[in-house]
Amino acid sequence: MKHVFRTIAMTFVLCVAASPSFSESGKTKTYPPIDSDALEQFGGPEGVRNWVEGLFYYIMLDNRINHVFREFGNIERQIFLNTQFLQVVLGGNDVEYQGASMAAAHSDLAITVTQFNAVVEAAYNSCERIQLTYEACNLMIAGLAPYKHAIVTR
Repeated sequence: MKHVFRTIAMTFVLCVAASPSFSESGKTKTYPPIDSDALEQFGGPEGVRNWVEGLFYYIMLDNRINHVFREFGNIERQIFLNTQFLQVVLGGNDVEYQGASMAAAHSDLAITVTQFNAVVEAAYNSCERIQLTYEACNLMIAGLAPYKHAIVTR
């Protein structure tokens, strides 16, 4: 059953990613909107860090994508920056993302839709690993989905 749910959710995410919109403040809007307590649903900054570590665990096991992460950067730094980025996406106001924009960070990587989808799979696996609720996991995926256009360049 959870595989059916994951397939439906991934289809939803890819549809949402096809047409991001922006508010007057320039922040990415998502559908459904990110809950005001999304960061708390994740277990706060520590929960986000646990999820990101799980994400990279699954990424590094996946031969479709692990070479991209190994070739283009320090994994510990990627975990650090992704933890910051996700906290911001989930509404964390007391953290500043110190990395490059998604477009700048991915512009020379020639990421394909297949590779992007592999990272989405790793994201769901990490949610299961830390026993995150489907609701919180899908809110996070919806918050990240609009960045697909900046990440997929091939």
